[in-house]
Amino acid sequence: MPFSKRRSLAVKIPLLMTTLLLLALAGMSAASYVELRASLIDIATGRLQRAADQLANVFTLSARQRIGALKQLMDRAEVRDFLRTQDEALKPQVEASIVAYLGQAIAFGNVELWDANGRRVFAAGADFEAVSGPLLEEYKKDLFATDLPAIGKLRQYEEGLRYPVGGKVLDGGRVLGYVLERRRITNPAQTRQTVALLTGLIGSEATMVIGNADGSSWSDLVTTTQLPIRGEESRLWEYQRAGMPRTLAWATPIEQTSWAVAIEFPLDVILEPSRRFLLRSAAIAATLLLVVGAVAWVTSRRITTPLLQVTEAAEAVAESKPHVRIDTTREDEIGRLAESFNTMAEKVEQSRTDLELRVELRTAELRAANRELEAFSYSVSHDLRAPLRAIVGFVQILEEDHSATLDSTARHHLDRVKLNARKMGQLIDDLLAFSQIGRTTMLRQTVDMQTMATAIAQEAIATAGRAIDLTVGPLPPAYGEAALLNQVFVNLISNAVKFTAKSEHPAIVVGVEQSEAETVYFVRDNGVGFDERYASKLFGVFQRLHRPDEFEGTGVGLAIVHRIISRHGGRVWAEGKLNAGATFYFTVPASAKPAEGKPPTNVEARSA
Repeated sequence: MPFSKRRSLAVKIPLLMTTLLLLALAGMSAASYVELRASLIDIATGRLQRAADQLANVFTLSARQRIGALKQLMDRAEVRDFLRTQDEALKPQVEASIVAYLGQAIAFGNVELWDANGRRVFAAGADFEAVSGPLLEEYKKDLFATDLPAIGKLRQYEEGLRYPVGGKVLDGGRVLGYVLERRRITNPAQTRQTVALLTGLIGSEATMVIGNADGSSWSDLVTTTQLPIRGEESRLWEYQRAGMPRTLAWATPIEQTSWAVAIEFPLDVILEPSRRFLLRSAAIAATLLLVVGAVAWVTSRRITTPLLQVTEAAEAVAESKPHVRIDTTREDEIGRLAESFNTMAEKVEQSRTDLELRVELRTAELRAANRELEAFSYSVSHDLRAPLRAIVGFVQILEEDHSATLDSTARHHLDRVKLNARKMGQLIDDLLAFSQIGRTTMLRQTVDMQTMATAIAQEAIATAGRAIDLTVGPLPPAYGEAALLNQVFVNLISNAVKFTAKSEHPAIVVGVEQSEAETVYFVRDNGVGFDERYASKLFGVFQRLHRPDEFEGTGVGLAIVHRIISRHGGRVWAEGKLNAGATFYFTVPASAKPAEGKPPTNVEARSA
């Protein structure tokens, strides 16, 4: 039995209330958590965006200043004259201008002058290797593609990051040469200080990284790293680096450069308030559940304890226990229920007492009726048979002693008297058998229907003395009184043999129709059948559908069949057509389990 049916209300009411509260709290907590999480991410996204945009503005301003300063250097007369003439005497002036341009950056930066063919003709500042090969082509593409100076991509080297700044030197549309500045990022203290001031606005866990907008050479100005983000457009990224927690980052491109700056922040730090909210919610929910569970338990006990008393009292009434009463002082609905139950119990007990008295009275009447029936049966068996035997005896005396003086008419009358006397005797026997069926003690057992039907059918055909096509199909065993079921087959098969007497090719089939609900046995013949309009009379006493001169019988055989099957808890019915045969069906339980469903008192008749 499932839990919902076997548990009492004392358990189910607190459990139901606690479960409903748990579901409500869980739903509210889940909705609040989702909303809080989304709000925290929105707030963090806004702060990351503002910090990244501010840093991008700082770097943009610095880039513009750098480009402007380089443009001034490119426009100096000594630089332009040197690129035009490459006069050695101009080198001290050019070097002085470059040193003044680099200032303190001379230790980690240099400036080179290239002729129009891209060949380095002068360099001042820190020592850098010459540019050649693919790097030279990249510089030409990134720095010298336009007439304005530009800042190139960041590149990682052993000593750290480098970046180039360069531009064309033009003279009336003619390229005199190129100016290229290269710097190492080796002293980022001031930059990190600026970053710390900005990231302090959103938390000390924030970090800044700068790299190329195409996603290459990301660095925190100390070490380089690979990040799955790009900076061509300003947007939010969510990713996880190896060995680090999941991260949110806002990347913003830096104008005047091919760089981008991103502010990173650990996602678990952002969501920490939501986790604390869940823990607090769980603690509050547990407390509420305990309180509500205790209140529900106490309330249910106040309700279910009286109900349990009513239930136990009702079970006592169902078990016919006397003097069942519920003691209660409550004045609410449960008290009214208890008072009503006490009134009902008193009436039930009184009704049971009255019923027992009536049963005793009816039992006495039934016993008296049975005694009268037994006396009647004795009278029929002995008192009625004696006159019949006398009639038959006197007829035999007349035949033996006065046969010579009797004419043919008199002998015919005597034959009629003997015949009717024998019929009367058979009728008395059938009536006695019919009356005794209801009083016979039934000893139910498993009956081999196959063997029983086969033996009875073969004996009936042998007695008839004519050829009949007999088919007995496999019959499952039944549970019932063997002698009574034997009588059922005797009556049905004898009728089939009798009513096929006028058939040219008589045939009898004994079989079964099996279904999930019941097992239906049948006896079918191809004899004279019956008119379906009178089918309801088949199983009545003394009811015949054929004249006595056509087929002999007393009209009691099918009534006996009906009474036997009814005592077994089964059903019996018939199907047939006039001159087209008939089929008689009956059901018998296959085991000791009582048959369920339709009451076995109906007799049915249908036309085939």
